[in-house]
Amino acid sequence: MKWIWLSGLTLAAWKDMRSREISCRILLLLLVPGIVNMCMTDVRGHLAAASVGAAMILMSYATRGALGMGDGLFFLLSACFLSFQEELLLFFLGLGLSSVWSMGIVLCAFFAGRDTRSRTIPFLACVWPAGVWLVCR
Repeated sequence: MKWIWLSGLTLAAWKDMRSREISCRILLLLLVPGIVNMCMTDVRGHLAAASVGAAMILMSYATRGALGMGDGLFFLLSACFLSFQEELLLFFLGLGLSSVWSMGIVLCAFFAGRDTRSRTIPFLACVWPAGVWLVCR
């Protein structure tokens, strides 16, 4: 089931890189296998993992979209496949990689004399390497 989740993450990360949004179709494709997986495993563990996605959705509202709603929805859906520890690990590894990516953008723009305030980072693209590691470990 995690390979199905990883294929969904790959599609969502690719879409996030190209258009800076996550397709609802991709999320809907993952919904059915996610619900099946959740019903076959420990439901309480998946509900705890959903708190990561729910927190991201709340942060999206609080920041008026600075953190994308689609990222939060993807993490909410990922809770159907992952445990709470896996979900937190995925989030923090993705956050670390996006921080490095952001710092690189800021430093390059600083030395080139450009403004970076309007730049965005596709978060799921930063989560993808962590997702590959999580599934293959």
